[in-house]
Amino acid sequence: MLRSLQQISSRTWIILSFINFLIVGIFGLLMRLKFLYPIPWINQKNIMHAHSHFAFSGWVSQAIMVFLILIVTGKKINESAPSKYQFMLIANYLASVGMLVAFSITGYSGVSIGISCCVVLVSYWFSLVIWKDLNQSSLPNNILIFIKAAIIFGALSSLGTYALAYLKATHNVDPLKQLASVYFYLHFQYNGWFFFGCLALVNYWVYQKTNKTIISTRFAKLFVCTVIPSYFLSVLWWKNFPDWLYVILIITVVLQLSLWLTFILALLNLKKQTKALNLTKLVNVIWFCVVCAVVLKFILQSVSIIPSLSQLVYGFRSIVIAYLHLVLLLIISLFLIGYSFQNKSLKIKKGIQYGVYGLLFGIILNETMLMLQGVGGLLRYSFHGTHEGLAL
Repeated sequence: MLRSLQQISSRTWIILSFINFLIVGIFGLLMRLKFLYPIPWINQKNIMHAHSHFAFSGWVSQAIMVFLILIVTGKKINESAPSKYQFMLIANYLASVGMLVAFSITGYSGVSIGISCCVVLVSYWFSLVIWKDLNQSSLPNNILIFIKAAIIFGALSSLGTYALAYLKATHNVDPLKQLASVYFYLHFQYNGWFFFGCLALVNYWVYQKTNKTIISTRFAKLFVCTVIPSYFLSVLWWKNFPDWLYVILIITVVLQLSLWLTFILALLNLKKQTKALNLTKLVNVIWFCVVCAVVLKFILQSVSIIPSLSQLVYGFRSIVIAYLHLVLLLIISLFLIGYSFQNKSLKIKKGIQYGVYGLLFGIILNETMLMLQGVGGLLRYSFHGTHEGLAL
């Protein structure tokens, strides 16, 4: 059986990742139905933890790992990865499924926490092995910087979970410290490992098609340097927040938006010069939505620099959830779908575009309903039908 697992092609791993994405969606639906109907066999908190943990490890991380392995090893999508990487993909997949089951049944327990630790250990293992291979790679510097940054930030994010575990073990019930630990993990996963992993993929795709790089090494380093200070956007509510750090944050949010717009303009300029970067209509729509969503993300970050507004925004769960879904669904997941079509992991067959457009409609509806709930909370007004809209 182990030998047959080792022969799984990269395309099969991507398809399995998309099946995991479907499972994430099903669990999300169960959570929304629980708001509408008394379903006794569903424990809302358990399903929520299973949903979020599996989305990170079983869907996004699994897919990004497969694509990065293809870049570093030079393997084709129909081929199997080298044995050392196959073991990592198998370990991450099995641990992710185990985590899904454990959280669904037991919630936060010794079993689920133990399996979660296995997922973290696999990520460390992957980071060490691929880092060694990157040092022997002939990839352009900007792509290497993005991949290494993604790896570092992914490992760094685990410090947030350790801090949270320490607070709970020492019975420290300070909600601000617990919230800061959770946001630390989420920030370096979303804005570090996920975002820079995807940036590495799109830059590699451009390099593969044109043999050119659209950004300099200095640009890549500058973009990476904005990640650590931008974490403090999520803890502006902390007491005695220093003025000098606030100034750095203002510079950071302006710089991030400027760098992203510069990157997109450079990409569009190169796309005009060569037909090698032509996209299918479906991928064009997908990646256009991704680009706009990233612009919106950086604009929202810029607005949240206002302390009073930041305290309001981070105080309403629906707004926080809307932002997290904006990044995970509208940016990361849609990008991975488009990238899968571009590198032939998935084939655009008749009718599949309707599925993608339906998914896009669902994501936008989801964001709209969550924002209505958030705005309703700010205005102390309840918009009717939002729970039904979220289930839809």
